[in-house]
Amino acid sequence: MSDYDYVLTAAAAHVVLGSAKRLRQQILAELEHLAREPFSNPDLEETGPSGRKYAIRVRERIILTYWVDHAVKEVRVIRVEIC
Repeated sequence: MSDYDYVLTAAAAHVVLGSAKRLRQQILAELEHLAREPFSNPDLEETGPSGRKYAIRVRERIILTYWVDHAVKEVRVIRVEIC
């Protein structure tokens, strides 16, 4: 078990909260997986406008964009997208 937690931006939280129950449960399961395994390799990466590298995890209909703040042991999810 990891000591990491996940944190959502307001925009990401709105997507999660606005999703149907089954989809919301799937998203939460993926978020918990990220917190349990913060060192896992992402599916993709992108660089934001500030130069920060973001990891992207793609699972079925869910795309999570995040970065890991190891100093405070948090996975910071900046975007949740539903395909």
